[in-house]
Amino acid sequence: MRLNIKNKLVLFLFFSYSSVVYSNSINEALIADKNNNSKEAVEIWTQLASRGNTIAMYNLANHYSSGKGVDKNKVLSDEWLDSATRSGLIQAYLNLNNNAVTPASYSHLTFKTGPLYWLEKQKPEKYTLQLISSRNKKLVEKVYNENNLKGKAGYLHYMRSGKDSYALVFGVYETVAEAKTAITKLPDNLRKSSPWVRKIKSLHKISQ
Repeated sequence: MRLNIKNKLVLFLFFSYSSVVYSNSINEALIADKNNNSKEAVEIWTQLASRGNTIAMYNLANHYSSGKGVDKNKVLSDEWLDSATRSGLIQAYLNLNNNAVTPASYSHLTFKTGPLYWLEKQKPEKYTLQLISSRNKKLVEKVYNENNLKGKAGYLHYMRSGKDSYALVFGVYETVAEAKTAITKLPDNLRKSSPWVRKIKSLHKISQ
């Protein structure tokens, strides 16, 4: 995911949306970023983000996306951006006045993160493991959350016999043989549902 919001939006959000509790630390991080002290900025953003600060979550996602001050990591970038959107960053943007900077890829910023879009980002020629399928979305979400699959799995929505259905898929593998080997290494509670190998391309076709 490419983060195209300009620095002006970050500064504007800082002045309009940050609480007094975080203002000093946010200012320190912004100054560190401005002076290209990226590692220092990442440390501050990480502390603030872990305490629930939305602006810090967004800026941390930006660092993981660009690789400044930290190893580039698309999965962590998407996860922090997802946390930011869920915590109100988009609502904050919507509340800005007409002079605010417009995000270049606003639809991606808002909607294209999280487990429901994990599969969409995977290459169609690869393989994955389907762990479970159900018409109960909450059941699929429960298995996903209870097994700490964030960043390693996702679920897709598809129609089966005219009804909404959901499938939880895990991992990305080069070959069928590699995927089958991975099944033997799954925890017992995931292996008990008899996972099977699926071509990602076929899942892309049915996903809605």
